[in-house]
Amino acid sequence: MPQEQAGPLAGKVAVVTGGGRGIGRSIVRILAKNGADVALCARSQDEIGAVAEEVRAMGRRAVAVSTDVASWEQVQKFAGAVTRELGQVNILVNNAGGSVERNTPIAQSDPDRWWRAVEVNLHGTYLVTRAFLEHVADGGRIVNIGSGMGHEAPRGNASSYNVAKAGVHMFTQALAVEVWERGILVNEVLPGIVANGLNPEQRLEEAKSKPPAFAPSERLKHPDRVAELILWIVTRGEDGPTGQTFSLARRPL
Repeated sequence: MPQEQAGPLAGKVAVVTGGGRGIGRSIVRILAKNGADVALCARSQDEIGAVAEEVRAMGRRAVAVSTDVASWEQVQKFAGAVTRELGQVNILVNNAGGSVERNTPIAQSDPDRWWRAVEVNLHGTYLVTRAFLEHVADGGRIVNIGSGMGHEAPRGNASSYNVAKAGVHMFTQALAVEVWERGILVNEVLPGIVANGLNPEQRLEEAKSKPPAFAPSERLKHPDRVAELILWIVTRGEDGPTGQTFSLARRPL
């Protein structure tokens, strides 16, 4: 199929974790639409394979590797496959994550499930960054998907997720300081409440006029809105922001 008109990311290589559905899928699609070749991973090969086909239909290259980002061995294999097939990386989006244990006070929490949330959200962000960092081109862009729950005390007793995302926030700060001399800009995005999953349109329709009880100002948004913000961040020039947090939440944090 003929390649779509080149965009601002033409000639760039992007890596997106958790790229098979929801926010990750939207990120992959918008980066490819704007010219980037994209490598993506998630645990479901069927989902990332389907998204990779969407990328190829735009005339871009795509690499899709089933990966558990909490496994150093699997992350290394993913990084090796990406660099062999696509070469140097210009954009890295650490999107993979999720809440493993909800509505459970610390005193009643399961230690293995509690730690799994930290492994996927924080350790996974570290492992992927660690594996790719030497392959990120000078002047590259790294975006970590955080959460408002990492910037405030737990609501709903999801302490493992809060703690993990708080770690992602500080990891973003630390990494930005370490790599700024290479011209690599590192930022965090807080999506707010998003209609994730394979059918966000249906969720948006069901959620009309139903703001969440914990924050009436919030509104459920399509994952494409998050992808649009990330595109804006990664297309800033060399004087663009680094070490910053960009939020789509509709409440103070």
